[in-house]
Amino acid sequence: MNNTRSSTDFAYVLHSVPYKETSLIVELFCKEHGRLPVVAKGAKRPHSGLRAVLVSFQPLSVRFAGKSDVKTLTQAEWLGGLMSPDGKALFAAYYLNELLMRGLSREDTHPDLFDLYQNTLVGLAGGDDMNVCIRQFEVGLLQSLGYGLDWQHDRFGNGIDPDRHYVWLDQEGWVPSDGGAVNNSVNSSVEQLVQGSWIAEIQSGLWSKSAASALKPITRKLLGTHIAPNGLMSRVWMEHLLRT
Repeated sequence: MNNTRSSTDFAYVLHSVPYKETSLIVELFCKEHGRLPVVAKGAKRPHSGLRAVLVSFQPLSVRFAGKSDVKTLTQAEWLGGLMSPDGKALFAAYYLNELLMRGLSREDTHPDLFDLYQNTLVGLAGGDDMNVCIRQFEVGLLQSLGYGLDWQHDRFGNGIDPDRHYVWLDQEGWVPSDGGAVNNSVNSSVEQLVQGSWIAEIQSGLWSKSAASALKPITRKLLGTHIAPNGLMSRVWMEHLLRT
């Protein structure tokens, strides 16, 4: 988008850093423009209207313009209606932001992922099970970026059998197991078993705590391979809190 025409969009703040004396560079996650960096001029001034609005985890209506890759934010309006996550859920929300910052290319549009992000924030703020919320978002993010799991078939093209157990192997997919863990010769690690019934539930849009827990090492491996090979700081903080 290299024109001076002003554009509007719905957005959330993912990250911001100081810019010059009074401004900010803000990374927005927009519904129609994807991850978008903007300059918020004067946003650091005490009485700036932008200062109170450009906060994380709150829905915004924004207007921006400019020819360069970094647009100029000309207006931001708080839309209200969403509680911010707090406590441990707040660290989970920052984890979502870090995943988006690492995983999304600039101006790569993902409107369905935007809706999932918003719904996940609502769930975290409303006290939904945090592990289920996180796993749903991780799976949706991987799917949007082209690294998703096939929830309908195993590596041989057969439908997932709810009565069998499976492991997920990179580059292969779901591999049926006789009930014992499968050794992956690629990395010499033992892969975790996942019940076929859990895979079928997820395919139907249902998520149990057991399914979310079973998928954790799988999504972690995929995220580490494709999005954050050097790890995620927010995950370290979050898992430390979950142990306390």
